[in-house]
Amino acid sequence: MTAEEGTKIVKSSKRSQIIASLIVNLPLLSCGLAYSWITVSNMDLKTDKGAWIVTALPIGACLGPILSALLLDRIGRKWFLYATTFPFICSWVLIYIGKKWMEFFIARLIAGISIGAIFTMVPVYLGELTEPRIRGAAGTMMSLFLNIGTILMYTLGTHMSEKIMALISLAPCAAFLLTAPWVPESPYYYLKKKKEKCAILSLVWLRRKKDNENEIKEMKEFIEAQEQGSIKELYTVPTHRKALLLVLLLLAGQQLSGYIAIQAYAITLIQDMHISLSTNIMLVIMAGITLAMSLVSTFIVDRIGRKPMFLISSYGTTLCLLTVGVYFLMIKIGMKMEAYSMIPLVAIIVYLICTSFGLVMIPAVVISEIFPISVKSWATMFANVYGSVLSLIVAQVYHLIINAWGNHVLFLLFAIIELVISILATIFMPETARKSFMEIQMILGKNNNIAT
Repeated sequence: MTAEEGTKIVKSSKRSQIIASLIVNLPLLSCGLAYSWITVSNMDLKTDKGAWIVTALPIGACLGPILSALLLDRIGRKWFLYATTFPFICSWVLIYIGKKWMEFFIARLIAGISIGAIFTMVPVYLGELTEPRIRGAAGTMMSLFLNIGTILMYTLGTHMSEKIMALISLAPCAAFLLTAPWVPESPYYYLKKKKEKCAILSLVWLRRKKDNENEIKEMKEFIEAQEQGSIKELYTVPTHRKALLLVLLLLAGQQLSGYIAIQAYAITLIQDMHISLSTNIMLVIMAGITLAMSLVSTFIVDRIGRKPMFLISSYGTTLCLLTVGVYFLMIKIGMKMEAYSMIPLVAIIVYLICTSFGLVMIPAVVISEIFPISVKSWATMFANVYGSVLSLIVAQVYHLIINAWGNHVLFLLFAIIELVISILATIFMPETARKSFMEIQMILGKNNNIAT
């Protein structure tokens, strides 16, 4: 065997890992469709019933991560993710036959359970299937597929009835059910269950090379060094505590930017801005922007790094929220702003660019790589319940504050909170791009007093 041939055997292939990542991210299409359905539905969102239908999704999403923590290490990553498809099917069927607001509330609640589980499960699964060199790109696919689902709902849902759209929304569920069985289980999960031969076969499929002894050895050492932990260790072990505080900060930046609520109430927000463009056209433009930025992020996240992308996104979002808040404040004090309606429109477009660039997907990427396997299931559960609770609060607060004090108070409040989070992330967020799980734990262990 020549040296060149030896090199070819040792070098792993990205192709199978990319295919696996694409299939694992398919459920995010269903998440995007579920999130954006409320925007194009015929529901009156300014009523209390409409507000509860909006918040049904984050309520359900609070329950999904708990199921994930309980079942992830029992039935495995692959089959748990497979099971999350069935609540989506029930949800769309219920929307198809539903007539009363409570039926829509229940349908959204059921979908929310799957969404919470998926956002907890997919980062873990992707992080364990892929190598560090493409782990960031695989993680950002979550945002990409989420936005593809959104743009499909905005483009098709505005021209079709709710019943037909509910049937069309079953297509991603069917696609995932047909393709998921071909994806291997996580090699980390197999090694944790003492199934080394299965882990070796899984890596052969993923890396497209037979000699993976070094990687298997590193995985085994990592698992052995990380005995099964409890949820208590998240705040008693300094490195775990530091990782958890960082993730909570990033999720706060994501949710308290108002992204979910602004998406849900996009039509009423456009109307309040006195923009002359058709709301349907605006929805497609907004969805297209987020989709394009998600695609860009997928290709550059491993080159630029997690921290720069998050900071660019958070500071840019702060500026946009401040601009929109000042615009509505000027209207509130009696100034004629109809001639300047393009200013908040541009601000919202830039806002969508900024949030899609980093805030939406960087927290999921960091969650997938910053926790050791001993507490990963507990950490992802806690983080995603926390994120869902914040989403629920934002959805309810959006409705209440706008009705009580107006748009200007809400957007200025979001801007102030986002600025504080951006400054804290600048100080405390480490860089995790292109580093192994062991290297990331070493980085977190260097300065544990930050987490105290």
